[in-house]
Amino acid sequence: MKASIMFRMLWIAIFALIANVSFAGGRYADPPMNLGEVYKATQTALEAAKAGNKDAALESANQGRKLAVASFKEKSTMPMQIASSYLKEAVALLEAGNMGEAIPKLEHVITKCGEEIDYYKKDGKM
Repeated sequence: MKASIMFRMLWIAIFALIANVSFAGGRYADPPMNLGEVYKATQTALEAAKAGNKDAALESANQGRKLAVASFKEKSTMPMQIASSYLKEAVALLEAGNMGEAIPKLEHVITKCGEEIDYYKKDGKM
């Protein structure tokens, strides 16, 4: 009985340690290059997509993706990786004429970039 309780407590302790392990990395001291520009281009693409203007949405999404890729090549950051991949998907959907499916992709980029912008604004870096 005592061994069973000790064994359970050991498993709980191990689980607690695993749950509290923090991941390496985090945010850089400075914001990723082109973060604000990617955010603005994606907002423009989203507004155009919601208005039904496929060409303007496609142009802005392509511009945002190019900026995100350039930033990611300069310094590998998660926000720019997310922006690049989701904008790539949005561009493909816009080219196929699926604006309804592209809108959530654009909204996701805006959410993620917006969170990063808020973080860096609080730190006074943007």
